[in-house]
Amino acid sequence: MKIATTYTLVFVVIVATIITTISLSQSPEKKIVGQWNELSWEYERVDMVNDTNNKEITDDVKKIIGQHLLIHEAETWKFLSNGKLVLKAGENERLVDWKIKGRGHILQLKYDNDVVENYNLTELNNNVMVLNFDSEIQARGIAKLTFEKS
Repeated sequence: MKIATTYTLVFVVIVATIITTISLSQSPEKKIVGQWNELSWEYERVDMVNDTNNKEITDDVKKIIGQHLLIHEAETWKFLSNGKLVLKAGENERLVDWKIKGRGHILQLKYDNDVVENYNLTELNNNVMVLNFDSEIQARGIAKLTFEKS
């Protein structure tokens, strides 16, 4: 009888711990809401890097890569809680739909013309957001966009 009571007690403690952990953690949809400033673009995995082994992407390379992406010049991303994203570069603003997909690791952006972009959300905390996307332009690798919450 003691064994059954012990197993039941251990099971209840484990379930209570899991439920408490889940209820206290903030969902990515809530954590991402706010204004994020682009800090850098760099390649995490590069077949060929420049002479200085610098993985930082220059503005010229950004423009070439950005010809295949719609938001490459967005310096400030403002995620609204209603599923809208305001992309702002200088005086230009663009409104896009956003949502978190998968297990909270895919950021999907959908434009008015039904163009969809998917980014891997590799890091998201109260201060930093890191997005990755695959690019075959200029240098093969995974481009990493780093943002800081303002």
